[in-house]
Amino acid sequence: MNLRTIFKVQGIILAINGLAGIFAGTAFFSAAGWEVTADMLTLGQIFGLTLLIIGIWAWRIPDTLGDSAKSMGMLYALGGALWTLMIIYHVATGAAGGPTAYVNLVITAVFAVLFYMYSKD
Repeated sequence: MNLRTIFKVQGIILAINGLAGIFAGTAFFSAAGWEVTADMLTLGQIFGLTLLIIGIWAWRIPDTLGDSAKSMGMLYALGGALWTLMIIYHVATGAAGGPTAYVNLVITAVFAVLFYMYSKD
């Protein structure tokens, strides 16, 4: 495994989550134990589009940055660590749960560690 592969896989997962937020918001959010409202679906589409955009960036970063991708990898590690902490907080306080929260918690934590490991000098 290398940093380029980690970026590409992260890009795919972000895109899948983004598309789920855009096109399958009810299923995606109800799996987290949330009551889905029209406002939540609208916000979920915005959130989903943001994830899709970041996924596209992740896919392209290794191709556009070349050797500088390690620096961006550290930023992705930091972002992954922050997302992991936020998901842990939401699970611990009961604000989120179910498959959506737990699967994203594991995936986000694993990517944070991988980005860190493969980006350090």
